[in-house]
Amino acid sequence: MRQIFLANPKGGCGKSTLSIHLASYYAKLGYSVALCDHDPQSSSVDWVKCRPANLTPIQGIEFFKHNILTNRFDVAIHDMPAACDIEDLSKRIKGHQLLIPVLPSPTDIRACVRFLMALNRANLVQDNNIALIANRVVVRTNFAKVLMAFLSSVNLPLIGYLRDTQNYVRTINAGVSIFDLPAQSVSFDPVSYTHLRAHETPEH
Repeated sequence: MRQIFLANPKGGCGKSTLSIHLASYYAKLGYSVALCDHDPQSSSVDWVKCRPANLTPIQGIEFFKHNILTNRFDVAIHDMPAACDIEDLSKRIKGHQLLIPVLPSPTDIRACVRFLMALNRANLVQDNNIALIANRVVVRTNFAKVLMAFLSSVNLPLIGYLRDTQNYVRTINAGVSIFDLPAQSVSFDPVSYTHLRAHETPEH
């Protein structure tokens, strides 16, 4: 079973949004998917409960209550809470993938630096499959450039950029994801690295 953890001690950086969309992506590919919500706020599980019955099924698990995951799933997406404990995280992610979303703001960049330092002190960076995701990027802003410079300086793979768009808000509110919508309506989600490098704003 493939397990992917979304973690960052900074709240509001997009862990739940990314968890939901990753779960939907794998479900659309035909995998059996568990969306494991580690946060008592239950954002991910609430989304699963709103998911229309005609869409590919995803199993929501209140992991903060049960802490149990069977092997009957092909993929498990773990939506970790803010300020997650490094020691607890290190036990969970061993042999699996950790994705860290980062927003283009000074507060979020500093929080990411501290998180990466904590991961490094715990010897997790060398021993685990860790990658970064730039989230809610507005291309023509100074902090988009600052975020790009920061991410370029980190010795970890950057696997994607998500632009700042209401598409994610609207889909989550409806219990769906961008992968459940017509391709033409979300053709610029996520934003490409080429757009950012050229500092161009994708047109609708």
